Amino acid sequence: MGANWKEIALEKQLEFKKKLGYTKSGVYGKKNQEYENFFHVTDAKKGANFYCYKDPKEWQALREWTKKDKGKRVNFENSGLCNMITSEHIPYNIFYPLEKLRISHPEQLNTFLELLFNNKIKVDSVSRIKIEFAGDIPSAQLLDDNTIFDAYIEYMDGEHKCGLGIEVKYTEKSYPYGKREKDRMFNLEDSIYHTLSQRSNFYKNETIPELRVDQLKQLWKNHLLGLQMVDKKELDIFHSVLLYPEANQYQAEASIQYSKCLKDNRQQFFNPITFEKFIIAAENVFGSLEDQSWISYFKERY
Repeated sequence: MGANWKEIALEKQLEFKKKLGYTKSGVYGKKNQEYENFFHVTDAKKGANFYCYKDPKEWQALREWTKKDKGKRVNFENSGLCNMITSEHIPYNIFYPLEKLRISHPEQLNTFLELLFNNKIKVDSVSRIKIEFAGDIPSAQLLDDNTIFDAYIEYMDGEHKCGLGIEVKYTEKSYPYGKREKDRMFNLEDSIYHTLSQRSNFYKNETIPELRVDQLKQLWKNHLLGLQMVDKKELDIFHSVLLYPEANQYQAEASIQYSKCLKDNRQQFFNPITFEKFIIAAENVFGSLEDQSWISYFKERY
């Protein structure tokens, strides 16, 4: 299943699109070629790629939240957010509902997070949930690159301010190296990637070459971003999270290999979590609450 997961996901998403009643294809690329797994722009404007596609009021609320969260309006008609088989749209489908629960049912949200992490974390209160977040201080004071969390949850554990930096994957494998990124990883031994890895005391010294490979480099950089936030006193404790469907064996293998690069007493701060585990925890904690259709949507769709 792992080898052809993208084909399986494509078939699943096209069937889901058909079930929703959307028939038009969207365009992608310089030649504006049509692809079935892209929503047409007219459907995208109605929220076709999101759990609230049937509820104009909820769709509007989601858009307003992302505007408030980012400081500018998100273009939900861009190709990334119209594509059914990539992960770009998924954080909106699960973390906006969690943000609503943060306000309406904060105790249940705390319980959900503790259950999701097998009680490895203690959550007294969730301070904020954000999409595409890279810290409050300027990037130049962090990793000085384009590393960003797909989603970020900040919570309090007693007196400690803690952060969950979440990377969401669906069919994706790895991204190509950027020129500057590759230079800082392979040629500049005094780059922030190397110096922070060493002084953080998180990584086995001999594993740096492994962390630079394309399968692990994004997990490494995401974790380093959180560690730098701790170093800069933005946080007291940071957990790096990879959220992916269990059928994506590429990401499952990446999580195993990345964990091996961490010192034994630091592995608890990297948390690979499958969609399936997320759904089970959400059903157990929120299942009895009203208006939680986003859970069944997430379960059926992905």
